[in-house]
Amino acid sequence: MNTDEIRSRFLAFFEKKGHKVVASDSLLPHNDPTLLFTGAGMNQFKEYFLGLKKDFTRAASSQKCLRTGDLDNVGRTAYHHSFFEMLGNFSFGDYFKKEAIVWAWEFLTKELGILSERLQVSVHEKDSESYKIWHTDLGIAENVLHEFGDKDNFWPSNAPKDGPNGPCGYCSEIFFDQGADYGCKKSDCSPACDCGRFAEVWNLVFTQYERKDGGKLDPLPSKNIDTGMGLERIACVMQGKKNNFEIDIFSSLIQAVTDKSTIAQNNFKKEQTSVHAIVDHIRACTFAISDGAYPSNEGRGYVIRKLLRRSIWHADSIGVKRAFLFKIVPLVVTIFKEVYPELEEQKTHTIEIVQAEEERFLNTLEDGRNLLDALIKKAKREKRSALQGEDVFKLYDTYGFPDELTKLKAQQEGIMIEQKVFDQLMEEQRERAKKTAVISDAIFTSSELEKQLSQYEKTKFCGYRSLEAEATVCSVIKEGKRVEQVVENEYAIIILDITPCYAESGGQVGDQGTITHENSLINVVNTQKKDDVFYHEVHVMKGSLTSGAKVHVSVNSKRRNAIIKNHTATHLLQAALREVLGTHVRQLGSLVSDEKLRFDFSYQKALTEEQKRKIDACVNQKITEGIPLSVDDTTAVEAKKKGALAFFGDKYGDSVRMVSIGDFSKELCGGTHLNNTKQIGQFKIISEGSVASGIRRIEAITGERIQHFVQEQKQKELAQQEKTQERKKKQEDQRTQVIQLTNSSNIEKIIKVKKEIKGYNVIVYACDGVDQGGLRELYDALKTKVKKGIIVLFSRCEDKVMALIALTKDLGPSTISANGIAKELNKRFEGSGGGKKEMAFAGIKQVEKMEEAKAALPDIIKGLCDGN
Repeated sequence: MNTDEIRSRFLAFFEKKGHKVVASDSLLPHNDPTLLFTGAGMNQFKEYFLGLKKDFTRAASSQKCLRTGDLDNVGRTAYHHSFFEMLGNFSFGDYFKKEAIVWAWEFLTKELGILSERLQVSVHEKDSESYKIWHTDLGIAENVLHEFGDKDNFWPSNAPKDGPNGPCGYCSEIFFDQGADYGCKKSDCSPACDCGRFAEVWNLVFTQYERKDGGKLDPLPSKNIDTGMGLERIACVMQGKKNNFEIDIFSSLIQAVTDKSTIAQNNFKKEQTSVHAIVDHIRACTFAISDGAYPSNEGRGYVIRKLLRRSIWHADSIGVKRAFLFKIVPLVVTIFKEVYPELEEQKTHTIEIVQAEEERFLNTLEDGRNLLDALIKKAKREKRSALQGEDVFKLYDTYGFPDELTKLKAQQEGIMIEQKVFDQLMEEQRERAKKTAVISDAIFTSSELEKQLSQYEKTKFCGYRSLEAEATVCSVIKEGKRVEQVVENEYAIIILDITPCYAESGGQVGDQGTITHENSLINVVNTQKKDDVFYHEVHVMKGSLTSGAKVHVSVNSKRRNAIIKNHTATHLLQAALREVLGTHVRQLGSLVSDEKLRFDFSYQKALTEEQKRKIDACVNQKITEGIPLSVDDTTAVEAKKKGALAFFGDKYGDSVRMVSIGDFSKELCGGTHLNNTKQIGQFKIISEGSVASGIRRIEAITGERIQHFVQEQKQKELAQQEKTQERKKKQEDQRTQVIQLTNSSNIEKIIKVKKEIKGYNVIVYACDGVDQGGLRELYDALKTKVKKGIIVLFSRCEDKVMALIALTKDLGPSTISANGIAKELNKRFEGSGGGKKEMAFAGIKQVEKMEEAKAALPDIIKGLCDGN
């Protein structure tokens, strides 16, 4: 049975059991800041587990998952992956243990036809209810029904003792027995053994408690079911394989990698760890990049960069020295595109990202080799027997060098590595990775505001057609708690039954406006929403506002008009980008405000001036054409058939709103728009730049803002011209002054004021408005006229004084230095500066202290000569 069929059968099986089949969420959880990547099937159902959403109580899914806590095991073991698919069925306060257990057994033994004698089960040692269902109701023999403790059969593992606080519960696991000739081969081998004989295929989690401080477990009023079965692992069982990488979805990928390698086929087993790791990592990166991730040095991007770099190193170790991973991407797309069509849509983009990162890192890899050679030479030079653990970790983390490679190279030169230090640093990194990969204790928590909002029905939004409405105050919330009234100068959150105020979403900012009631005036500072409940952040300017009051709501129409100009222009911009740069360009984010629009999109390099000109001209052409906008309420399927674009990663319900600008632009969009493009007036790009690797950002303005912008630019240019002219005049004035200072008659006058101090001819001279360069020229004119000289030149420039101190070359070795004099001046007069023995600079903060500094020089020079 192939992998696709197993996935289809699982979803169909639970659909027949009354479950809603829900499509996989993105690998990048957009609405959960507690997670870097989606790591479990239950992540997208957080609000259902919390009771904030209740439109269905049973769900089933095949979820794309990415975990990086055990990367070093990928390729080494039979079952570890970074990317995998998790089959899961879920109950939100509906069915519980009996149905979950019975249906799991039915699916495995009847739907898939797995022999029951090849399966074993574990339950928690205190979970007598589950034990009874397995043993009494299903007839599972006691010798294959195992009881384990909190570490193995509690979720989260060891939660009663170690936490975190929050929902938790017993779990029951189902294992497939690979046979007595597999693994340790001991007669008493059981699922508790980690030899690999018993492969865990399904984990059934019974969320029935809430853990509190001290490890107290209180029963939950609403019990949930969360199950997870790795698709690759069950496919391995169904296809009679001993290793996940032997199943159907990996065969062509492994062949493609081995075809590129230089290893002999009879040595493949020796190198299969690297081949398997490459296949795993490039599959993970293909899915993640298609979902909107990019290689970078932080967060999600760091994970993608690390996966690609590990792949490149593994490729290098099997003799592949050139970029080739990008050629594997199309194969991954071909295998999975029927189930995940976004892979095909983003194929060109993904290939470009992988190729660029691959070529960049191949250069880095060479840098890493050079660094390793330098570290080995340094260790030999310092007569150390081992490379420092921190350096070995840097080679691993920055250059992709595993410690085994560093150790091998070092041993060839008679050097060891500080293994313990390296292992400690690796463990610390693993812990950091696990904290971002596992489910956070915040996954099952909600704010007070969320709890309040979950109690209300959907807000009726009338703001597409009207900017005013008569409404009723449903609730007044202050500091997270519901109150009856707010009074003058207080801030609060107001929920209305109907509102014309658009709530921030889809990149468009929330509306501002006013709420009036009798003699009260309330400013709407912002409008937000949680699901379909709108809430208004308000400031009571006059009077008061009470729950249940009848009010009049008005949107700030001037601000809204500026926003909708920018929003419609944003749609035109995206269409223009795709027309000028190519259809692989994808929106990655946007901000639509009254002041400007900002649009983030996928593209590998900076736009040329010609490209920007074409994009600008294209948008303005569509504005000039005066194209009417149309809005259709339809289904997501129908909208996409008509070519509508969707913001990638957003989830859409059965009904969607499609905004069309003729045939030029079609997008799924819930925002507010103009009726005709001509109403925009004009469009202008004001900046274009990089946000991250492969992500560009355009900022643009429309309508009257352009006139203001042009005027501001002219004013800035005029101000800059004035500054340039002033600077030029100052330079010309200074040039004239330096010429006067360095003429022969003035030089003679300066030389005449020299004094003999401790055998040195000391010249001290002050002038105004001369910079460092001018002082150097003056010194150059003096240095040949004075023997055994110390020359100190002061210049007063606006609010500071600088001093050049220099010794003539004929002094030779001496106890005094220019830098020593500068340091003493700085010390006495709170200055800064320094230099060398022959020349240095000092500064004096207070201009009025210049004469005092000049007078202090004889004493300073004498002190330095005497060694004081």
